[in-house]
Amino acid sequence: MYIAIDIGGTKTLLALFSKNGRLKKRLKMKSWQEPEKWTQELSRNLSRILPFRKKSIKAITISYPGVLENNTPGRAVNLPLWDGPEIAKNIRNLFNFKGVVAPIFYKNDADLGALYECFNYTGKTLYLTFGTGIGGGIVRDGHLARESADFEPGHIKKTYQRKRHDWEKIASSKAIRAANNDLDVRKISEEKALNDIACRFSIGLSDLIREYQPKQIVLSGPVIEVFPGFKDTLIKLLEENLKTEVPPIYPAKRPQESVIYGAYLYGKSKNS
Repeated sequence: MYIAIDIGGTKTLLALFSKNGRLKKRLKMKSWQEPEKWTQELSRNLSRILPFRKKSIKAITISYPGVLENNTPGRAVNLPLWDGPEIAKNIRNLFNFKGVVAPIFYKNDADLGALYECFNYTGKTLYLTFGTGIGGGIVRDGHLARESADFEPGHIKKTYQRKRHDWEKIASSKAIRAANNDLDVRKISEEKALNDIACRFSIGLSDLIREYQPKQIVLSGPVIEVFPGFKDTLIKLLEENLKTEVPPIYPAKRPQESVIYGAYLYGKSKNS
């Protein structure tokens, strides 16, 4: 079995997967700003998902919302009070205390999301997730490409409404929500607002398509739940910008859970 943990800036997802990838247990808890409170709640919730036979756990994969160096977590922007190495030490001690001695792997959330959502595609796939910021990954024939480690799509500089910003300040779900009077992006339905999303997406996607020449593109994040409402406009804008055929663009299969499924795949790959 495999444990997957997705630590976000506001919530943490815990999951237990069978060796064949079946999600057996899943729960959500708060990502406390105070690391002691988070560790205490993690301890309580782990008891609810751990199997009776602790030795059946082959790997633990953790998506950490910050800097990673040599499989060690560091600074986390949205959790400024956390000390990465201390958190890692506490997690290891916690699993040991509960009788779990499986290896623990830390990975970027966008890489894990990309691994799951693009696992079955051939050729080069560009994965983009539009959340608080814009993250992404590059997958080639089911494996994370080497260039994925340095892929920072949200920091492309673009001009929108006569102002120059990082692309994530223009097209992230957070930015789109702010532009729509704090309306949940999953509920946007007005044509004008949907066309605006297409425009915000297109100005960054055009550059990425030119640079990486992907065979296909997968989009994830809360705003992708209204993707059918702006897909045609987005493709039209991309065709006008690129003057060529646009690669197929697909919505993520599990935009809210792709990271924990990717964590399972990553852990399994390390255990094979």
